[in-house]
Amino acid sequence: MRYVLIGLAAVTLMCSPEQPFPVFTTHTIDEIGNRMGQTSLADMDGDGDLDYVVAESPSSKSRLWWFEFQAADTWVRHDIGTANSDVGGSTADLDGNGYPDFWGGTVLVMNRDGKNFTRHEVGTIFSHDSEFCDVNGDGRLDGVANSDKARLFWYEIPEDSTQKWQEHLIIAKEDHEIHGGASPQPCGDIDGDGDTDIVTGQAWYENIDGAGRQWRQHKNIDLGEFHQYGLAVKTWVGDLDEDGDVDVIQAEADNPDSRVAWFENDGAGAFTRHIIKARGDKQDFHSLVVADFDNDGDLDVFSGGGPLSTPPQRCYIWENENLTWIEHDLGEVVSHEAVGGDVDGDGDIDIVTKPWKVGMRHVYFENQLN
Repeated sequence: MRYVLIGLAAVTLMCSPEQPFPVFTTHTIDEIGNRMGQTSLADMDGDGDLDYVVAESPSSKSRLWWFEFQAADTWVRHDIGTANSDVGGSTADLDGNGYPDFWGGTVLVMNRDGKNFTRHEVGTIFSHDSEFCDVNGDGRLDGVANSDKARLFWYEIPEDSTQKWQEHLIIAKEDHEIHGGASPQPCGDIDGDGDTDIVTGQAWYENIDGAGRQWRQHKNIDLGEFHQYGLAVKTWVGDLDEDGDVDVIQAEADNPDSRVAWFENDGAGAFTRHIIKARGDKQDFHSLVVADFDNDGDLDVFSGGGPLSTPPQRCYIWENENLTWIEHDLGEVVSHEAVGGDVDGDGDIDIVTKPWKVGMRHVYFENQLN
């Protein structure tokens, strides 16, 4: 037997008894904001647990907050200024002071000591996706940004990260009409040549020279459809089948009846598509977290219904049982730009998610495995 919490009631799911799938308990973080994105989990105050970062899309205020984790039902909200991104945001300690900084769209917010923050315009684009990875192989983090209103770029971050970042074009707008696709984990060595490639909607980009100066587009990822906001997917690059190369997992976003799929890599960047979740639930899967939620050594997949879903929006984890998928329903919760991590430090992966519009809950799914 396996048990999954839906709301406040536990339901029983029939599956093999060898590795029980964990219960997830739902907690409310807050009810605040409007048109919210730019989510992240990071230890913002250096106290050893993960905190939650979220911001509004640009408006007259565009507020940016971090929520201090104190207990499952106790999160303290801190205002840290304003933001300037669509929904893209990411955290990393860029200056090495032990406190993670926040990048979203055109704005870098430096975390000075967990209490004081400074805001800097660094010359990056207003983006749907803003992610960190080492593109040019120099051992330092770079930025990757995508928007259908601009193009797909990567940025070299200078030693003083508050100064203007050096922009490099990956693909021009006319060849890359992707509303969102380079998030939450778009980087990996797709072709096995030792350098970092980048995946977005319907294509991956080969880092030809290994230094990020020359790119080749491969349009061989068959997922994503044009709807109200264009073509959008959530992307995760990782070795799902544990064969030594990196695969691609994607969820269709801004789509009123989405699918979730993984793409098996032949080792050189040719893919075979496998559907994890077919159409039919009328959910807009505007979130993707890929992690080992049950600590059995393989990767499972989370997503949930976002703003274009037919209500009620629902959240799911698809448990990986030798690359067959067991669906676990986590309940009626709106999910847009969810993030995952071991929030409470107990050795399992939790999930934090939120709505898009005002008046709905920011939710902490606490994994009760350990």
